[in-house]
Amino acid sequence: MPISGASSYPGVSDEFINHWGLTNVFLAVAGPLLLPDGTDLAGLILRRGNLTTRRANLQGVLNSEELARAELEFIRVALHARLVQFNEKVRVFHANTKWPQALSELPGISDAPARFFDPLDDVANLWNRLNSDPATTAPLMLLGGYTLAMFVTDVAAMKAAHTALITASSNVRLARVERNVEQDLIYEILKSYREVYPTYMEKTHPLFTTLPRLTPLPGSTPNKVVVQVVWVPALQKARITFTESDDPHLDHFEVRICIGPNYSTDDESIIASIEPDQPRELLTDAGLTAPGSTISVKVYVITTTGNESGSNAVTVAHDTVTIP
Repeated sequence: MPISGASSYPGVSDEFINHWGLTNVFLAVAGPLLLPDGTDLAGLILRRGNLTTRRANLQGVLNSEELARAELEFIRVALHARLVQFNEKVRVFHANTKWPQALSELPGISDAPARFFDPLDDVANLWNRLNSDPATTAPLMLLGGYTLAMFVTDVAAMKAAHTALITASSNVRLARVERNVEQDLIYEILKSYREVYPTYMEKTHPLFTTLPRLTPLPGSTPNKVVVQVVWVPALQKARITFTESDDPHLDHFEVRICIGPNYSTDDESIIASIEPDQPRELLTDAGLTAPGSTISVKVYVITTTGNESGSNAVTVAHDTVTIP
């Protein structure tokens, strides 16, 4: 299996580790195989372990980012409703006064959270001024007995959630850089291993002919399959299904996911490998254990030449489903 992206590094590294170990056994006293810079098998195993740690850290902060995004979205939608209620109540109960004219334009329901902050502060100020106006008979309350104090608390919570999301996103960027550095170091080791191998082994030897690859063999890109995903409340899992592949060189399918609503090949992880004769269905809660959590899914067709093609991306959330 060649390198095809971030998700392929663990599997390809394992192939090289296994091959390197077999080579050292064959070389016996003539070995072990060393790279020009002195790196040995243990060095690659160490890097593979470091990559596992970096990948786990990245997945952890991606999960934190998604939870922070979900929390901010929940508060944002609720506060937008309160902004609408406030303007409506002021227009109805304080018609023919200065207050309706002082109302600010509200953000759209789909606007970015940052565009909410000025209107939220403006409403908090107007609400406080209105409650303090001697001409008003009672403090203004919205549906459900919602008060200014509750509003101020919720505004503070939204601002804190926005800061938490910014922090989480920064942690994701750093974790991704750290993982990429480890991947680059591993790639150079694997490349050097292939380059040095002819100096240790005859080209006719089975170990040489089974040398792991870094790039696919010549071959065409397979046709994509079509994926559907639904959330199954009774099982608390997502059901992933996909269409058949007609590629004559089909080797297997890989189900890959990204944490969050946007699919990125840079952050994808392989959660399952499905053989051609197996059912084209997978039940999984990977990335979906927390209510409101979201993942994006693709299914890849992998051929015997190492070529691959990813399906459409489908986003599914714990308790809801959206198919773009």
